[in-house]
Amino acid sequence: MSPDLPNLDALRAAVAAWPRLPAPRSDDDAPLGVAVSGGADSVYLLVALWADPALRPRLRVLHFDHRVRGDASAADAAFVRRLSAHLGLPCVAGLRAAAGSATEAELRAARQGFFAAQRAALGIRVVATAHHLDDVAESMLMRLARGAGLAGLAAPRAWQPFRAGHVHWRPLVAARLTKQDLLAALAAAGLPWREDATNQQPVAVRNRVRAWLGQGGAEALGPSYAQGFAASARHLEEAAAALTAWADELGCGLRPDGSLPTLALRGRPRALAHAALAPFLSAHGLAAASGASLEALISALVDGRETQATLLARRVVHQGGRLSLPAETPEPYGPSLRPLALGQVDGESGLLAERVDVDDELWEKLSRGDIQSSTMAYLSVPPSATLAWRGRVDGDRYHPLGAPGTAKLSDLLINRKIPVGQRDTLPVVLVDEAIHWVPGLSPAQSARLTGPLKGALRLTWLGPCLISDLPR
Repeated sequence: MSPDLPNLDALRAAVAAWPRLPAPRSDDDAPLGVAVSGGADSVYLLVALWADPALRPRLRVLHFDHRVRGDASAADAAFVRRLSAHLGLPCVAGLRAAAGSATEAELRAARQGFFAAQRAALGIRVVATAHHLDDVAESMLMRLARGAGLAGLAAPRAWQPFRAGHVHWRPLVAARLTKQDLLAALAAAGLPWREDATNQQPVAVRNRVRAWLGQGGAEALGPSYAQGFAASARHLEEAAAALTAWADELGCGLRPDGSLPTLALRGRPRALAHAALAPFLSAHGLAAASGASLEALISALVDGRETQATLLARRVVHQGGRLSLPAETPEPYGPSLRPLALGQVDGESGLLAERVDVDDELWEKLSRGDIQSSTMAYLSVPPSATLAWRGRVDGDRYHPLGAPGTAKLSDLLINRKIPVGQRDTLPVVLVDEAIHWVPGLSPAQSARLTGPLKGALRLTWLGPCLISDLPR
């Protein structure tokens, strides 16, 4: 796109033809944050909000440079600063401390930390983001595939308050705008934007879903499929809100100590138990939990049975009509094999398996040992490989990277000074039935990387930190 920005008079005239965005639900005069990456979606959002004279004095542009794409990332930041200055808006740009490749979880944590700091520094309660109806459709498809409940399927919401007091506002969702709407409006107004080439790479699940829809979604589902997904998301959000209100009326709301009263859930619909459980999981960082362990816990709540479950490597106990997270070590996983799917967090173990490209820069970091194998491992395994995990069993052996040969897993854990209470709570990852990695240890020698590689297998463990990895 051309780097030239249209003069303000011409821009005002062009934006007058755009759909009017709904006003934020807050009626105060507090600063309003606008997350702007420099891409088409966020440029449209910023200019559409700027066009409202009532909102303009409140706008604060927030840009975070993830430092993943080298000079291109820096150019994104420069473009956002120039656009903000052209519109007469203050801009705050943040910078990730580390440069180069990182996991989605690491990038999200860095970005959220920046936004949290700016909310506190600038007195911002509401941050507007540029999600639109295509994002809603993509999110629903991905979450349907992993069995999400009502609350998950309703995301991303147009107005999403958080317990900490801040709000994510998505006016493009509320205005029912699609990506095609945004691109057409920007082109007509002569507004440039930045393109992120990584959005086209088929590594991330969302990118693959987006490409899949782009190659035939309209033909298969009709030209208005995104609006249909958005309407369903609104219905699901209303249903989730009704169930949450019912749970609160029954006294099954989250308590200040983090526990959840559950007696009134006995004999009630499972959907009600799901709704009551959602705030509990979110408060304890377990919102990504899913699968058989979560469903078994829901059954126990409805049946009124005392039980315990392991969710994302943390033990949850249902006892005496109350759900809580004790401080003790979780129960051992046991020997049964569980499949490990690509692109989604395993709700019991906290494992995430992804296919990623190891470029020259990332290879250098791996070669220097900058990436700790305690929580992440990169392996060279064929795309056809079968991935699974289980708990540790007697007789387990494997050959860690750099070791002279195979060794007992129990000896490796002892040598690594993994505490006794944690050794049976670490997931053992198997590729084609052979052990390839255990969090806290090096990956298998047989799957070592020998240089940059497209489609490497990246394993990330999102469970609790290992005591042996804490600073001494």
